[in-house]
Amino acid sequence: MRKFTWCLILLMGIAACTAKPGLNLASKACMVKKQVSAEEVQRYLGPPQEVERLPDGRVVWFYYHLRRDALAAVPFLGKKFGREEIEVLRITFSAGRVVDCIYYVTKPRS
Repeated sequence: MRKFTWCLILLMGIAACTAKPGLNLASKACMVKKQVSAEEVQRYLGPPQEVERLPDGRVVWFYYHLRRDALAAVPFLGKKFGREEIEVLRITFSAGRVVDCIYYVTKPRS
């Protein structure tokens, strides 16, 4: 049992050090300013992953990024000890210009 515990600790340590950096929506969200055009946002962030059209004429673009640590990919242990989060960047446009930009992190739906 003691050997298993040490193996588990070693595995968790390795997993913590091997997480790959990915897209960072938080830093990109800081670059989106009010009154910037939709074309400029798309040039910087690329096409949105989801587009929602509101009844009042505003358009909302969504960008998502799933962050998983390496431990989340380990069978059986990943669900219990791993961490998954979804970064969301929500940009609202009115007349083709940014009026709102919200960044948040949420848990994936189970």
